[in-house]
Amino acid sequence: MRPQLEGALSKASPSQGLTLIELVIAIAVIGIAAAALASAFASIAGRTADPMILTQSQIAADSLMEEILLKPFKDPNTGLVCTTNEAARVDKTDVCDYHLYSSTGIRDQTNTVISGLGNYNIAVTVVPQVLGTGGTAIALSDSLFITVTVSNPLANDVGLSAYRVSY
Repeated sequence: MRPQLEGALSKASPSQGLTLIELVIAIAVIGIAAAALASAFASIAGRTADPMILTQSQIAADSLMEEILLKPFKDPNTGLVCTTNEAARVDKTDVCDYHLYSSTGIRDQTNTVISGLGNYNIAVTVVPQVLGTGGTAIALSDSLFITVTVSNPLANDVGLSAYRVSY
């Protein structure tokens, strides 16, 4: 029995574990990978506000466009199209009254700046425009092209356009 025991001991398994060199190389590789990941995360974190700013710009443009489109096509006082332009937003009674309206900071209908949106600017143009061609065209006096443009802190302009016709 002794000879078998000696044979088993002579076939000792190789040592397990890491050498110092292998350990240093592994730490260096992990450090480089961690630095690359940290750089990527920092880049992503720096741009997380961008979609929110663009969404706020779009919502502001959409809100003002809806307000404009809900106004009558013709001035309720005169029955005419694009004759007068009331200065105050609260006094605007028809679509054309919004032509060349602009605001520093997004404001509500009572001209109060909405909190957090003071760095945005908004501008509106309303111009008569023929819609269609030939016999199916809508006359210049019966069609308005409205553009609402919002400038945001990212120096991007978000625009929204629509037609309003007399029906």
